[in-house]
Amino acid sequence: MKTSPTSNDLWISELQGLGHRHKPLYSIIFENQDFLIVQKNSGLAVQTTDHIQRDLETLLKEKYGEGIFVLNRIDQPVTGLVIFARNKQFADLFSQLIKDRKIKKEYLAIVSGHPKLDERVLAKHYIKKLHNRSMTSDEPMDSNYKEAVLYYTPLQHFEHYSLLQIELVTGRFHQIRAQMATLGMPVKGDLKYGSKRPNLDKSICLLSYKLEFSHPVSGELFCFTSDIPDNDVLWQLINQELLTKNYSSKTIGQ
Repeated sequence: MKTSPTSNDLWISELQGLGHRHKPLYSIIFENQDFLIVQKNSGLAVQTTDHIQRDLETLLKEKYGEGIFVLNRIDQPVTGLVIFARNKQFADLFSQLIKDRKIKKEYLAIVSGHPKLDERVLAKHYIKKLHNRSMTSDEPMDSNYKEAVLYYTPLQHFEHYSLLQIELVTGRFHQIRAQMATLGMPVKGDLKYGSKRPNLDKSICLLSYKLEFSHPVSGELFCFTSDIPDNDVLWQLINQELLTKNYSSKTIGQ
């Protein structure tokens, strides 16, 4: 079930230098008494320690009050779904679901190169956060390296890029970006991890596309999918039938 941005939603034109026009910083896709599903646009941080920069958590607390808890984070140049708890009990229960790996998180990424289509590939590395980026290794070099696991399936080729479906198993800092770079397929626009050129709006072509989980109390199944961005021409060239085939779970409201 998707709703239009309300009058309380802010607009991306308020963020200087991003080049967006008439796009909401965020929109509320779904809400109930326990949680919010938010679609965040690129350029807005989910949570930051910078007291000058406004982040999504702050904006939601201004709208709903202080009882807002971040349950997952996506990077500032990334677009897509983020979930927030509306009470401490749900926050604690959902956090346990994350630890138990009972949350299904899928991404779409446009990456350099042409890997073999329709082949589901396991990618396993070890990641260490160093300052504001991640280092990868095939083996844990010290105790700071944490296991990073994902599966990716190439769905479509463009002239110089490919569309990947990514199933995230672990949730390390910059995991997808770092692992794709290590595999020689940096995310389009991601200069930090090896992309040759930036996107015009400073975004990267990584989308938090699907979020699926069972309510920790009622057991009700929830499944949400994000809109496809329109800020890069390659997003608009995606064959939508491929997404239907690869994302077959029923979306809430359908």
